[in-house]
Amino acid sequence: MKLFCFPHAGGFSLYYAFLRKYEYQHIEKIFVFDYPRNNFTFNGTPSDFQQYVDAATDYIQANKGENEPFMLFGHSMGAYIACEAGLAMQNKYGKAPLGVIVSGQNPPYSVTLGKHQEMPTDLYAFAKRLGGVPQKILDNKQMCEKLYKFAEADMKAVATYKPTQVSGDERLSCGMLLHGTDDFIVDPAYYGHWDKTFCKIFMDKVFTGDHFYFNNHRDEIAPLLDNFAEVLSKETK
Repeated sequence: MKLFCFPHAGGFSLYYAFLRKYEYQHIEKIFVFDYPRNNFTFNGTPSDFQQYVDAATDYIQANKGENEPFMLFGHSMGAYIACEAGLAMQNKYGKAPLGVIVSGQNPPYSVTLGKHQEMPTDLYAFAKRLGGVPQKILDNKQMCEKLYKFAEADMKAVATYKPTQVSGDERLSCGMLLHGTDDFIVDPAYYGHWDKTFCKIFMDKVFTGDHFYFNNHRDEIAPLLDNFAEVLSKETK
């Protein structure tokens, strides 16, 4: 089983390096994708976000191997990308992920209902409220400006997101939901709409903490992913 991870807006693979430190029994290899932002163009249309999904899908196809099982993991913006790339792999290319882990995000259908993350007017204040940005970056003006440049592009792209509408067997087979108790991004009013994306939910796990709850629960996340992989592997035999 391979696991592909997709970072949050403004995020990089470095944020998720902790996932590689665990000795997995059921996950062979972990890939963490860095969005090729410098190759993207932005024009304020849904194609802005779609290029992230297309790049993620290409990355999965290039690395998953022939007929090898795989799972997807996405946090925040990455959760939407994981869902959309998973749907593309399944319904366009006939190579469905066994499972998708979504972290710190509302169901894609919430966007259809009008729940959308608008581009914040003060990105610095927004990042401080989210948490998760290392203090050494916040204290370094040059690093901060570079990070916010990427985050701004990502957030503008997310604002153009138009979820793929699916039903029945077109939905992803199985999902795992993770988020923090104090995550202001996740709105309980929309949580019931995950059934528009997944045929079933394996687990809905809530941790203490904010949007970046995993910073204080790193030792707990990897075993959950490994257990998910084990269950999915057994179901396909």
